[in-house]
Amino acid sequence: MTPSSPRPKHTKVYEDIGEGHPGPWPAPEDQPDPIAAEFDASGQFAVVGTRRYVWALRYTADEYIALLDTFSGHIAMEPAKREHLYQEVRRLLAARPDGRLTRHWSAVLTIGRRL
Repeated sequence: MTPSSPRPKHTKVYEDIGEGHPGPWPAPEDQPDPIAAEFDASGQFAVVGTRRYVWALRYTADEYIALLDTFSGHIAMEPAKREHLYQEVRRLLAARPDGRLTRHWSAVLTIGRRL
């Protein structure tokens, strides 16, 4: 999956268990910069520079599920829903030739100057 590709198949599983995300997920490079907005809203800082870093990591089913287990929404999810989700992640990845999923990440560095 690339940042501009369609939603991954496992997102349908989230919808099926009532844990879907409303609307499309923005690509990592399109994520808003919350710090720049806070700087502007404060009236105390001016944004003088922003740099976005985007990268991708490949995960096996076990690695991806271990990652999902660190997200608060998954921790709080009803156990039966979480188990169904994880079974589907395993099933979908097992059907891939390399058995892996690509997840994109991004981070933004915002530099401000005190007004």
